[in-house]
Amino acid sequence: MRHGSFGSVTFRKIFLSYTVILIIPIIVFSSLNVQRNIMEERQRLHDKHISDANRIAVVVDDKLQELKKLGKRLSEESWVRKMMQNTDVYENEFDFLKMLEIRRNFENSINSLNILSFGMIVFPEKGQVFTSWGAFTEDDFFSNVAVFDNETRQQLESAMLDQQYFKVLPPETMRLWGNSKHVIPVFQSLEVVNQPRGVLVLFIDSAYFEDYMHRFGSIESTDILITTQGQAIYRQTQAGLSGGEQGGQHSYELVVPSLESDLKYKISYLDNSVIGINNLFSSLLAILISAAVGALTAFLLAKISYRPLGALLNKLSAALRYDDVKSSLSSGSEYNYIEQSFDRLLLENEKLQRSMQDYEKAAKSNLFQRLLKGYFTDEQQMNGLKKMGIGYTDEMYYCTVLISFHALRDVSDFCQIRKIEMMTLVIVEKVMERYGLDYELFEVTHADKALILSSEDVFGQEGIMEQIVLSITEEIEQACDFHPYVLSGTVEKGLVGISKSYYAANESLQYILFSRDHLPDLQEEAVQTIVEYYYPTDWEVQLINNLKIGNLDTSIQILHEISAENGKRCLSEASTIRLVSLLMETILRVLHELNLDTGIYVKQFAAKAEGADAGEMWSYMYEVVTLICERNRYSNSMMTIETGSQLLQYVNENYTSADVSLKQLAEIYQMSVSKVSKIFKEVTGINFYDYLCRLRMERAKELLRERKCGIDDIAHRVGYENVYSFKRAFIRYEGIKPDEYVDIAM
Repeated sequence: MRHGSFGSVTFRKIFLSYTVILIIPIIVFSSLNVQRNIMEERQRLHDKHISDANRIAVVVDDKLQELKKLGKRLSEESWVRKMMQNTDVYENEFDFLKMLEIRRNFENSINSLNILSFGMIVFPEKGQVFTSWGAFTEDDFFSNVAVFDNETRQQLESAMLDQQYFKVLPPETMRLWGNSKHVIPVFQSLEVVNQPRGVLVLFIDSAYFEDYMHRFGSIESTDILITTQGQAIYRQTQAGLSGGEQGGQHSYELVVPSLESDLKYKISYLDNSVIGINNLFSSLLAILISAAVGALTAFLLAKISYRPLGALLNKLSAALRYDDVKSSLSSGSEYNYIEQSFDRLLLENEKLQRSMQDYEKAAKSNLFQRLLKGYFTDEQQMNGLKKMGIGYTDEMYYCTVLISFHALRDVSDFCQIRKIEMMTLVIVEKVMERYGLDYELFEVTHADKALILSSEDVFGQEGIMEQIVLSITEEIEQACDFHPYVLSGTVEKGLVGISKSYYAANESLQYILFSRDHLPDLQEEAVQTIVEYYYPTDWEVQLINNLKIGNLDTSIQILHEISAENGKRCLSEASTIRLVSLLMETILRVLHELNLDTGIYVKQFAAKAEGADAGEMWSYMYEVVTLICERNRYSNSMMTIETGSQLLQYVNENYTSADVSLKQLAEIYQMSVSKVSKIFKEVTGINFYDYLCRLRMERAKELLRERKCGIDDIAHRVGYENVYSFKRAFIRYEGIKPDEYVDIAM
């Protein structure tokens, strides 16, 4: 799909986009160049205003710090501490002259700050007030000396009872000795406790404070506002100016928090930056030159950007039909090609995902079918369970429940069947949640649904399984107006127990179905021909397959499980002999299929059968199974011999290394440790560690006879990390100590 770049709609759009993108910065740059001087001047003024605002804040904070120091100094005075005690110390410790001196010193401290109207120390527990005029009771002082309105007085008394490190209140109006005053109360606790016994209350005279601010405040600001708790305590405005706009000029506000209290300083300044445009001609010329350069740059960038897109389109066009390509060309955008390609990829990926899910579902269902038929575990099979996310182990307990819809007469009503199946899923989940058991529900051949219950603890006592079966039956019948057959097997331990439980439930189901259809028409004698022994066809098939591949462990396990299960059934002697005879017939059939002579085995088993001793018949059958598996294993061991030779060669060449082990061999040859051990024993006839130690001992004896190095050195040379391990191994294999062997060798 090749065509000229300029003929491409996408290329033209890219070119125009780059052109616009490059011209916009040119315009912005020109504007910024004009505004640069304005911003620099504005920043300079702003920095100056910030410095001025911080200076104003420092001026007020310095005065607040002096107030704090006064409170700290008074809290350290001995007379203040004594007065805070719950005793009357005025008459006992302070005489008249001493009190005059204390009052004079207190008054001098108040007056030295130059902004206070007066101050007092309140002792809330005693209800007393100490001032430079003397000591008063609270009621007497606030009624005759410093008179506030009732609301203000309540606020002051409430503030005295709480711990106040340093708190400034909004301005209040009072009458002091009959004269009206506008003051700012300041509270400072003289003790660091929740309810201090002494509180210093200072009243800043608003007139003094205003004079102080006029002397040390700012001459550049238009407005100074000091607030506490959102309320103004001081405001200073330049004559003829106010906030907002002054003479067409805008003002802005700086807020500086106090470092000494909760005050906030809001200072307003005029924005005096001058707006102008310099070098207009130079700016216009720069715009024209930059536009030409930008257009050329945009063209080059468009070519570079379109190149990978064109390469991608050429690759994707092969995946589209000609009609799709033609349709996309007519639409005028290459992105239609990409959209169609990715739509197709997403559709194919979705199909692949559905296929994988269907495969996993089928594989899981197949695995559950195998569990029902008899899952005789080995390492590979256990890995299969883990891969499918099935956490079953041989230490868990299981029970199989079959749910059959055979009682449904009209099997052509698919809507009803679908409804029953959906309701079964919901009901089983609800019942299992009620009893707290893990479960897996899937379809089976002989019934409609199979339910495997599992738990790490034994369950089924006190008729729980009967209750579960009854609950599922009744709820399905109530929801679907249909009575299903729900049958449970026995609760068994181990994975093979799933199969045992399944066959027990299946036997009950088949008997019910047989009884429903045929039992009324049969004679009583015919009913008595039910088979007593336990020998499932699926187990027989697995026994045959394992015998053919020489899997001795699994074959013995199958026979053992058959023997154990039939032992639970307390078979009669005739039934036991019949069972063993059927098993032997299966084994003889395997011998015949392997082209082995079965005559001798038939004669020997017949001799055992004549004695009617089931124990001897079982023992002989185990011997024949062992012989078959051993023969098949060695007959199929060419690859085993080759691998064993490689293992043997590696050990012979590296036996003096301390790192040689079954684990190392398993990692090198990518096998399990158990498999390496098994192959090594098949090839050498002895186990791995006996063979390794024998090689090391023979080499050690050679070195001991040469007498060229010590025992410690010999131990390390033959692969032992310490001499103690070497001596112990030498005694075990040679019967004497290494130094005794040296003496004998001489």
